[in-house]
Amino acid sequence: MAAPHADDAPAPAGRMITLTCDRPAAGGTFVARHEGRVVFVRGSAPAETVIARLVEDPQEAAKARFWRAEAVEVLEPSTDRVPTVWPEAGTDGVGGADWAHIALPAQRRIATEVLQELLSRAKVTTFPPEDAQVEPAPGDRDGLGWRTRVRYAVDAAGRVGMRGWRSHDVRPVGSDPLAVRAISELDLPSWTPPRGTEALDVIAPSDGPVAVVIIGRDLDPAALELPARLDGVDVSVQNSSGLHPVRGDGTVREKVGERSFVVAQTGFWQSHRLAAEVLAEVVAADLGVREGDAVWDLYGGVGLFAAGAARAAGAAGSVVSVEGGTRATALATRNLADFPGARAENGDCTQWVKRAITSGARPNRVVLDPPRAGAGAELMRLLCEAVGERIVYVSCEPSTLARDLAAAEAAGWRVADLRAVDLFPHTHHIESIAVLERTA
Repeated sequence: MAAPHADDAPAPAGRMITLTCDRPAAGGTFVARHEGRVVFVRGSAPAETVIARLVEDPQEAAKARFWRAEAVEVLEPSTDRVPTVWPEAGTDGVGGADWAHIALPAQRRIATEVLQELLSRAKVTTFPPEDAQVEPAPGDRDGLGWRTRVRYAVDAAGRVGMRGWRSHDVRPVGSDPLAVRAISELDLPSWTPPRGTEALDVIAPSDGPVAVVIIGRDLDPAALELPARLDGVDVSVQNSSGLHPVRGDGTVREKVGERSFVVAQTGFWQSHRLAAEVLAEVVAADLGVREGDAVWDLYGGVGLFAAGAARAAGAAGSVVSVEGGTRATALATRNLADFPGARAENGDCTQWVKRAITSGARPNRVVLDPPRAGAGAELMRLLCEAVGERIVYVSCEPSTLARDLAAAEAAGWRVADLRAVDLFPHTHHIESIAVLERTA
């Protein structure tokens, strides 16, 4: 990386400073110090000296408690640095692979350090932080070709790319080695989509054709002319009035084991091609549902975990999937229709649990998979009061997971197990599965 010479004086945004990075921080950056002030540096690695450019607003930089910066030149490389797997994700590049320049085993070691520190800071005591280790997904050798869902941004000139780190700028994507082949082969970054397109969502499901959603407030589905590259691809338009299927029915199908799940094209499903199967197996084993059990699946999506629980609970059991999205709830009802003891309900999970407890419901086991914000103190308190035996917590954000585990410990529960899986290689994100049980 080439850059101007650094000016080591205190610097507003855009100025260069020389920094030596130390430990990793949550969020994928590395910690350095400049004249006593903490600087979080993107694009660096542990024990590495770099010239970095500050990204803070000039008027805010002087009073900020910390600065953010992006490495633009490496002076003394880390032993963890390798040739990047995605050059377009480097300095001034796209924001989708912040650790593409770090060796894959080192990525997992660094993510492990972050997870362990977050557990320690949250004062989780019933599970030794040093026992938490980030492991690769089974069969994932190089961390490439895993992403089955990609969002491209489109700028005012119709250029297709991705947004930069902490930026609204649309930047070139290149080959995007993280995307599965079915997405890469469409080569959408070389396409000029219809005028007014703001973004493109591309989904490569495990069971059925690729789908492309063309997003723009004022797009007219009736006027859409599809290029040859989209032959055989399901296409929808999402405008200010909703989703309009042009080819296909607006859904995709995901196969997990022998079971197929219907998912809205714009709905949530794990991005890694192996994630749903890995998580479903781990959650089923951790929940340990017995015939006749009552189970809640909170933030249940389209019913992935509920289906496994319903199979184990049998006709005598009761499984409820609770989801805030109305479309996902409707699809969960469809996906669970062959299980007589299972149903899907729509609503805010915390409020739903409150009502259920008031009505006297007391499940044996609960699985929850909240968004990055986590479950929160109120929901954790309610679950610790209501659940009879076990809570399995699936998390994509270790900081809020650690906070919620500490809340459960304060309510008399213990962390019986914790696994972390690298389902987002070449990024700082990880997926964790924690098992909570009542003490004594």
